[in-house]
Parts: sequence; C-alpha cells; structure tokens
Amino acid sequence: MSNELSEAIKIIKSKNIFFGHRSVGDNILQGIKEIDSQYPFSKLDILKMENGKQPSRNYLFESYIGSNGDPKGKINDFCLKVNQLEKNNLSIAMMKLCYADIKSNTNINDVFSNYTEAVDSLQNKYPDLLIVHFTVPLTSKRNFLMSIKDFIKGSSDNGMLDNIERNKFNQLLYLKYPVNRIFDLAKLESTYPDGTSEEFTYQDKVYNSLITDYTDDGGHLNKEGKRLIAEKLILYLSTLSQ
Repeated sequence: MSNELSEAIKIIKSKNIFFGHRSVGDNILQGIKEIDSQYPFSKLDILKMENGKQPSRNYLFESYIGSNGDPKGKINDFCLKVNQLEKNNLSIAMMKLCYADIKSNTNINDVFSNYTEAVDSLQNKYPDLLIVHFTVPLTSKRNFLMSIKDFIKGSSDNGMLDNIERNKFNQLLYLKYPVNRIFDLAKLESTYPDGTSEEFTYQDKVYNSLITDYTDDGGHLNKEGKRLIAEKLILYLSTLSQ
C-alpha cells in the first residue's frame, strides 16, 4: 500500500485541486497530511484558501464553505470560490456537505435541486473542470458513553432517522451523476474491512450508518477513520483524468 500511496501522491501533486468543506473535511485533510508526511519526496502542497492568496505552483486549496445546517449557503459559497480559482487553472473541484446539513426534517429534494442546479451551472461554465460529488457522511449508533453525554447535554438522538435522509440524498447523487465522479464517503464510513456493512432497518428498509470504530463522538472521524478515508481519497483522486 505504501508504494501505491506514494505514486498516487505524485500523480495528484501535478493537479490543481480545490476542496470546500467543514469539520469532517478537516478530519480527512488531517489524515491526508499524516499520510503525506510519510512520503517527503512526493509532498503535497496543501494551502488554505485566503483572500488574495494566489498559488504559484500546483496546489490543493482547501477552505471552509458556508456554515453547518445551511446546505444552500455552502453550495453558493463553493460556487463562489470555484469561480475565484478558475483563473488559476483549477482542474478538480470537490465539496462535501456535512451530516449536520441533512437531517430527518430536511427537504432533501429541495437541497438536491439547489445542488444540481449550481454544480451543473459550474460544469457548463467550465467544461474542462472535473467536479467530484461527495456523498453526505453518516452518524453512528449511540454507544453508552455517547448516550450519557447526550443525556447531560439534554439532547435527543435522532441519528438513525437523520441517516435515512442522508442515505436517500446519496442515492439521488448516484441517479444523477456518473459513478466515477462520486467519492462515496458514506459507503466507506459504513463498510467494514471484510466488506460487510453497518446497517439498520426502518419500516422494512435497510440503511447504512457510520461504523462506531471510526468515530469517538458519533459523527467526526477518529484516527482510524481519518486514515481510512484519507487513503481512499488520495487513491481516488489519482485515478481522475480529463
């Protein structure tokens, strides 16, 4: 795996990439940086996108977009930043909504419509740009410690009902976009090393949830989860071509 990752880093080092995200995106980037530090001869140039900062070479720009709980705001902010970077020969753009953006009371058809209209408009404007569609991350079943923390905070667990809507949103992505343009974060989060899935059943339908071994708080990725997703994203990005 080490040689494969090293070669993948060399490949994506030649690309210009933008990643718009929030906190789970931070987890993934931390994992990428930890992996990258092991390969000093193929080091990635990961930069925070800041006002006025212009890349002088190939880059992986990353930035927070919008705020959690406001998916439309995130989508609009992503489009704004892509427009700003396009003059810098941007080759790959990707954004990740958060589990906090899709909940049981979310109108996913409305959010999905907003997403496709905005992203497809970008694609039409920049036909050579590769846009990567991330599935929405999931949350895990609550273990005893998580349940105690919820009780102390006075919060209730609607995680599985929220996950149903996240699963539905992710299915819409597959109906709309080519498989090779989707980075299936949710599937990776819910798949064990032996290939089996973390699942739950609701009203006779099966849905996926985050594996508890990949998180310490039920949503964000822990060290194991960060490493897994980071490896998969590095390998995936290395396969993309115009």
